[in-house]
Amino acid sequence: MLQRSALASLCFIGLSALGCSKETTSSSNIKTGGIAALIDVYADDDTSATVHVELRVGGSSSNTYVALEGGDSLTATAAGKTKTLTSVDTGVYEADFSGVEGGTEFQVTLDRPDDTTASDNSGTLPDPFTLDDPTPDLSRKTDDLTLTWAPADTGDGMQAKIDGSCIFPYDHAMSDTGSFVVAAGKLDSTGGDKPETCDLTVHVERTKDGSADTLFDPESYFTLHQRRSAKFTSNP
Repeated sequence: MLQRSALASLCFIGLSALGCSKETTSSSNIKTGGIAALIDVYADDDTSATVHVELRVGGSSSNTYVALEGGDSLTATAAGKTKTLTSVDTGVYEADFSGVEGGTEFQVTLDRPDDTTASDNSGTLPDPFTLDDPTPDLSRKTDDLTLTWAPADTGDGMQAKIDGSCIFPYDHAMSDTGSFVVAAGKLDSTGGDKPETCDLTVHVERTKDGSADTLFDPESYFTLHQRRSAKFTSNP
């Protein structure tokens, strides 16, 4: 599921780098069934989360975004609070929540006075976890890198991403067992025959699928994430 979300956001994240041209249209031009609602909830700590919604026409990987107009609006409800999402870019809307924890249910509604309202979007936030700091100064070529987190064994999806100036990005799905070993040699160094030491950041993410309203485009989704990060120094 994380891979699907990353693919759907690829053009938005790197428009200039990839040569993508972002296009926009008004929601007044699009029926509810033509809108792909890409709904994510991101929690970077144990008590707060951000609801992030991207509206597109032409499927989840389209670069045509839908701007809400004509009285259309997005709202999210969690922990007894309802908030109207605000635009952070054309076709991209967010709202921040505090006082939420693992197991909190989130509901999102696209309210449309002149077309069909889509209110059956919901999901439950995964349980939070603590990511341990990796052992620093290990050799990427000869040493295994062990990632550990707790609590574990939830059955939810897990993903590890590692990036830094001296390696090529690393991305791997894993089971929620509480530990994962990045084997020696799996982090590919940049710099050719002169690899360098640098600080790396590891991102570990726990995800749970919710459900998007079937009134939307079939490529719509609702995914909820707990994200934790740590930095460490890595040797060639």
